[in-house]
Amino acid sequence: MKGIVAKTFVYPMKGLHGIETPSRGLEAHTRLGVVGDRNFAVFRKQQDAPTAWRPKGQFHVCVNTEGMAPPHALTESDLDGQFRPGLERVRELYSERGVLNETTILVDTEGKWHLSDTPKPCVSFLNLASVAALEEFMGAEIDPHRFRMNVWVEGLEPFAELEYIKGFENGSLYPAQVHGVRFGIDDVCERCRAIEQSPESGTWNTEFQASITALLKERGYAGSPHRGTLAVMGWLAIPENNDLIRQGHQVTFG
Repeated sequence: MKGIVAKTFVYPMKGLHGIETPSRGLEAHTRLGVVGDRNFAVFRKQQDAPTAWRPKGQFHVCVNTEGMAPPHALTESDLDGQFRPGLERVRELYSERGVLNETTILVDTEGKWHLSDTPKPCVSFLNLASVAALEEFMGAEIDPHRFRMNVWVEGLEPFAELEYIKGFENGSLYPAQVHGVRFGIDDVCERCRAIEQSPESGTWNTEFQASITALLKERGYAGSPHRGTLAVMGWLAIPENNDLIRQGHQVTFG
């Protein structure tokens, strides 16, 4: 089973829109997942600022704060050598969203650790054919940005990843490779309310979790390997070595 990398994204600011990186790709890293990803976040309290990974609910993100998802003005050219935008611009963007104030605190990992949704160093992948299948099921156009993934993949069959990632017998991970990066696939991506926030308006649409669940139930899906969840879209893979992933690279399973 093979696909092709269609687009790559880094999310320097947790909760905000990703930055497409067509020229640079992204750097998969065994400790960080993606270099520069989720380096900044707004902690929802003005005390005990984290110095290591914490659950997403402790920060202002799309699952708990309206208006986070719409695009911002930053582009690939605004990122430094470690895929990080300038600190003052980060402050401005969070302030514009109304989340950086006297009751919150800006967290900067300085690129030494990450604040992705899982404490494991994962790269997230989205099968664009699966998004197209959901579009057909819902009868509405769906912006893939809604799913906030690092790598968009084309050329696979709809939900082909679910046929491959079925269980965790003997505790093993499923092997995959993108160009020079070897991965162990840790899980399919179980979706929370964050996908229901529109990337255009920043308001919530409550149909998405239910629609994915209904579609995969119709397809006979047994549920995610870890928890049996039906509302899944994409997969999470742990890099086994460091290397760049770019548009056009082949994605290979097995």
